[in-house]
Amino acid sequence: MMRLAQGFGQPGRILSRYWGMSLLKVLSLAIGFAAAFIVALEVRSELGFDRFIPDADNIYLLRTLYAPDGPEQVSSDQSPAGMAKWLAKDSPSIDAASRLVTAEWPMRTPRITTQQPFYWADSNFFDLVPLKAVSGDLSHALQKPDSIVLTQKMARAFFGREDVVGQTVMLSDWLPVTVTAVLADFPDNTSFGRQIFISSEAGYSMLSILDAHPEWNWTSCLTFVRLKPGASAPAASLSALATRHGVSSREHPMTFEIVALPRVHFLPRADAPIAPRGHPDTIIAMIAVAILIVVLAVVNFSELMAIQIDERRHEMAIRKTLGAKTHEICLQVLVEAAILVSLALVLAAAAVERFLPVLDPIMRIGQSPWSEAWFLWGSLSVGFIIAMLGAFYPALALASVHPRLSRNRPPSSSGPSLSRSLWTVARFSLLILLLMTSYTVYQQWRFATSDALNHDANRILLLNTASDVPADVTLRKPLLALKGVQKATYSRSLPEQSNIWPDWIRRADGQIIQAQRQSVDPHFFEFYDVRSLAGQTFSNTYAELTPARDVVINRAALQALGFKAPQDAVGRDINLARDTGDIVSHVIGVVDNIRLADIREPAAPMIFDNQSAFFNRLSVKLAPGSETETIGQIDRIWRQAYPRAGPLEKQFYSEYVRAEYADMYQQWYVFGLLSVIGVTVCIFGLIGLSIHIYRTDRKEIAIRNALGASKADLIALRLKPYLRPLLIANLIAGPLAWGIAVTWLHTFALHVNPSWLTFLLASASTFLIAFGTLAIHTALAQPARSSSPLRNLE
Repeated sequence: MMRLAQGFGQPGRILSRYWGMSLLKVLSLAIGFAAAFIVALEVRSELGFDRFIPDADNIYLLRTLYAPDGPEQVSSDQSPAGMAKWLAKDSPSIDAASRLVTAEWPMRTPRITTQQPFYWADSNFFDLVPLKAVSGDLSHALQKPDSIVLTQKMARAFFGREDVVGQTVMLSDWLPVTVTAVLADFPDNTSFGRQIFISSEAGYSMLSILDAHPEWNWTSCLTFVRLKPGASAPAASLSALATRHGVSSREHPMTFEIVALPRVHFLPRADAPIAPRGHPDTIIAMIAVAILIVVLAVVNFSELMAIQIDERRHEMAIRKTLGAKTHEICLQVLVEAAILVSLALVLAAAAVERFLPVLDPIMRIGQSPWSEAWFLWGSLSVGFIIAMLGAFYPALALASVHPRLSRNRPPSSSGPSLSRSLWTVARFSLLILLLMTSYTVYQQWRFATSDALNHDANRILLLNTASDVPADVTLRKPLLALKGVQKATYSRSLPEQSNIWPDWIRRADGQIIQAQRQSVDPHFFEFYDVRSLAGQTFSNTYAELTPARDVVINRAALQALGFKAPQDAVGRDINLARDTGDIVSHVIGVVDNIRLADIREPAAPMIFDNQSAFFNRLSVKLAPGSETETIGQIDRIWRQAYPRAGPLEKQFYSEYVRAEYADMYQQWYVFGLLSVIGVTVCIFGLIGLSIHIYRTDRKEIAIRNALGASKADLIALRLKPYLRPLLIANLIAGPLAWGIAVTWLHTFALHVNPSWLTFLLASASTFLIAFGTLAIHTALAQPARSSSPLRNLE
């Protein structure tokens, strides 16, 4: 007892004994909380869409809904051009209205020539949407024709500096526009993806052209409105106003709604969206995984504290013998834990600040992670409370030590052993759950971007011919003559899901069925591997604007129309609703559903015609190995054929698909990152446990060494106690992870099937991580071959 008391009086000796375990506690918590902070920043970014705009909740987007008799519905973030004027004039609840129209033109400055996307903007746009300017007067910036407003980023790109008010940009190489203001750069979490605004006052602007043709009722503008204080604009009143001005029709039975700008980000997918949508399930999944990581880190922290119960039992017994109270000992342990937790949180915050720029190109958080004091202190406070909750059990266990019970009590008694087993089961269960969830997300992302498309999207180049040659189908011939081009086909927007043209089919029972109208050339179905189910497809195209008489429908349209088999629809007539009355189209064939870049929703009913007047997309399949050279040749052909059209707009289909599934890729990226972090946290916990077991069992190790036990025998002895916890963890985590995977996958119309192979891989990975960590530490540990452990009374 005297020797023990002397030992406890030597701080240096105690520090050298526990510094390693304390370091593991700090690192484990710091890594776990760093991961949670990163997810919290991502969630804050998603939930804070457009919140950088002052009074964003009072800025509304006017949306159009095409609602048939049934539940099917196509929506658009755009609305007819005249709606803004009619709302401001005739609606008593609207305070102001303004519009944007997207466009993309060649732009030139002395520094750069580029094809640049921008907005045509009404002169009052910045009065309604008060963006921040760093120079110039936004209240008058768009009131004159030929004026342009751009962000700091675009100013640097065009001129190499930001003080550019008064400078000139050339549009299409012959229209000069003058910079009247420079906006502060937008954060990444905004619906305004374009960073250039050009005044609509010019006669050549698209808004001026639309205003000159009020009879054009198609959805063409992003319309923003501001309500008067205390007012509301119900959908019925909006639709009634549109009807009074002749917007709604039998062909397009429109209804309207206004949605607060920050809420638009999580609306269902729409035609012509103002920006790519977010998905609440992605946010929920990331939060769930972050919680798993935090729980795993806190479990590690608690266990590493709990295993010191054995090592500190005598210390606490002596303190109680000398008069220490239970609550004093408990407070001491909690203070020690608070110091370690505080250090871990500081390290976590520093790590996020340091490494977030590396992760941000994918996570796109943008702003400084700690730009808001409330978020920083809130995150640190929540982390501190959670970690301290994990410290209560070890603190109470140590404080409850009785001097008589601690005397000569073996370290590996049933109490601590059971505690360690429970912590180990919890750690393994969480790790298996994390690995299975991450791998499932990865499988679904790979399926969405490859297998679900039925073709190699990396070899399909999409050319936009909409702006100059919408009815010209002659470009296909010279492209096919190129050695690097295998196939080519024209369509209207396909395979992109944009510019959706709703059509209406009147069934025999009078019900209106909503479908998507698509125009394709005769090569389209073979190009995209769309299987013919019955009848025939097109053999030619026609350029007239008269309604199509012969059409092809897809499987979804076949089912919506009530036909039992594909051959039942071939040769039948279908009635299409039009302004001047129904027209009759003849079904010549039925094809399978074309799987576009959307596996979340069931395939929509589609009607295909061969009307070339609406072609605006040329899909080109490139031969492998010469893509760069072939693209250069395509650009040369384009410039020769259309010298005034500007640079050819093009992108690979794979780029479009990845943009459509950016949230799922981000989810997989975050899950993968968190899985690595989870593995690291688990390894830290196992190392701490291995160190503890080595300390408590070193006498037994010394005896076995003296009796000739090999290193392999000692490793097997150390690993044997973990077989049962690992088996229990698999029994707990396997079914739970399976249920979570099935539930998540069924939020998609098309998805991979969960496989037991995923469970086996997660289980095997956990086995290798656990046993590998313990085996390596055992193999590297200093062998207790001397008799010192046998003489040591500690």
